[in-house]
Amino acid sequence: MISVQGLSKSYGEQVLFDDASFVMTPGERLGLIGRNGYGKSTLFRILLGEEHEDDGSIVLPKQYRIGHLSQHLRFDEPTILDEVCKGLKHREHEAYRAEAALMGLGFTRDDLLRHAHHFSGGYQIRVNLARVLVEEPNLLLLDEPTNYLDITSVRWLTRFLRGWPNEMILITHDRAFMDSVCTHTMLVHRSKLRRMEGTVDKLLEQVATEEEVYENTRQNEEKKRRQDERFIERFRAKASKATLVKSRQKLLDKRGRMDELETERDLDFRFNPAPFHATVMMSVDDLAFGFDDGPPLMEGLSFALEKGDRVAIIGPNGKGKTTLLNLLAGELQPRAGTIKLNPNTQIAYFGQTNIDRLHPQNTVEEEILAVQPDNSRTVVRTLAGMLMFSGDAALKTVSVLSGGERSRVLLGKLLVSPANLLLLDEPTNHLDMPSIEALLDAVDAFPGAVLLVTHSEMILERLATRLVVFDGGKATLFESGYRDFLERVGWRSESDEAPRKPSGGPKPVGKDLRKARAEIVAARTKATAALKTKVDVIEARIERLERQIDELDEEMSEAAAEGRAGDIGKLAADAKKKRLALDADWELLERAQDELDVARAEWDIKLGELE
Repeated sequence: MISVQGLSKSYGEQVLFDDASFVMTPGERLGLIGRNGYGKSTLFRILLGEEHEDDGSIVLPKQYRIGHLSQHLRFDEPTILDEVCKGLKHREHEAYRAEAALMGLGFTRDDLLRHAHHFSGGYQIRVNLARVLVEEPNLLLLDEPTNYLDITSVRWLTRFLRGWPNEMILITHDRAFMDSVCTHTMLVHRSKLRRMEGTVDKLLEQVATEEEVYENTRQNEEKKRRQDERFIERFRAKASKATLVKSRQKLLDKRGRMDELETERDLDFRFNPAPFHATVMMSVDDLAFGFDDGPPLMEGLSFALEKGDRVAIIGPNGKGKTTLLNLLAGELQPRAGTIKLNPNTQIAYFGQTNIDRLHPQNTVEEEILAVQPDNSRTVVRTLAGMLMFSGDAALKTVSVLSGGERSRVLLGKLLVSPANLLLLDEPTNHLDMPSIEALLDAVDAFPGAVLLVTHSEMILERLATRLVVFDGGKATLFESGYRDFLERVGWRSESDEAPRKPSGGPKPVGKDLRKARAEIVAARTKATAALKTKVDVIEARIERLERQIDELDEEMSEAAAEGRAGDIGKLAADAKKKRLALDADWELLERAQDELDVARAEWDIKLGELE
């Protein structure tokens, strides 16, 4: 059991925690929520010993190990598989767990034997995530783990964390992800910690109800206080009422006053819509693109974008989602096909790489004002405050801002830009839950069209009416929402049939253990049967082609020895055709085997958890 009692922590005049307390029970998975800047990450650093509390106590069991998703990127092993295996107690018997974690987080089998430095920073963070997951610490601390993941990896992580056997505290801006993996929720609010079993909404509703009751009580108390004060003032000078006045004053002093709760301002985003009176805003016909050093990212992609459309672009990282937005924004030129804009279409583009275009010496205020110079300073300051740059923070220069702060400046520029078509690439990554809700409300109210890249399934289900899907090496249009996509098509790279181990509870032994193992083995066989058949069919075809090629080689040798030149050409052409087919089948086999290995590894984890 973890116990935090009387925690206090301040930075100058900013009080994050004031006599805050909470207790975690064994096996509890706790979602930690609260507005940005309220102390969530600070609490993590205190638990890790990286910062010290001003007052209070933190009690942990003896030999209790805490693991966290480190942003520190240091890699000493020759391969990412070796890096992750460092966290295993019995590496030779448990390496499959490291493989399953890495492949679940988006790495291929070939990637496992590459050094971490060959990957981008986001994928290096995934290596760190895989490492801490397989270490299975007693307490797992995860701070925004989904920021570096695509949808399929988030779905794998969701399944994995649902079966997490120990304690966990999770910070994430994705409410649906938190609710799906956490057993309890804790809110950092008014310098206190409020924890309860259940979802985010359940806790927020409970706190709102309590504060409403408090405010009603406070107003009634204030009303009674004013009545008592008027009575005392009226009869203070009358000797006949002296005893009664003294008694009333004593009760008034004893009762004290209830402090008025400080109002927390909710964000109120509003886009600046440009007029558009036609129907079709953009037409994309037979679009194709690929970088010079790689395969095509999309071919033959066609769709029309109309006023009011909400189109989400989804798929694994690195497959072309952001590239498609850059093409539609005119920042890249297609290899083939056309993108036609209505003359009245005005685009506003929020891209993760666009933060590099902010002027380093401009202040936050100047960057936002540069978009619409006729806006008043008051309007810009109000918007800056909504973006958490209140007061003098709006006078900070871009050069001193963090990546997340620069993204918020870019969002501010987007909000004041006249537009009827929004291109949004992961706009919620650096926003807290209330800010995300405000942004989604603004998108709902926007009269134009929106093209959105996001890995949040909650956002996809709420907003998307159509999808551009990058999966299986191609981009296709899906004429419906995300829930329909999952039910009718689904992701090719995952298997959702894996059993989900309930959190907590004793592990089976004896007959129960044998029965549980048999059930998992039977379920694994059933779930992977189609993939196994696919592998077997391709392997049989490869064996047949290799045998046919060998026979053709022998026939060509005989034809050469007998001087049958005409037969040699025919046999060589046939052999070449079969070798091309063989090469293609080897590629198909590699992909099919990867899919089968990932599926089997996930089931092996389930078997390992029984031990």
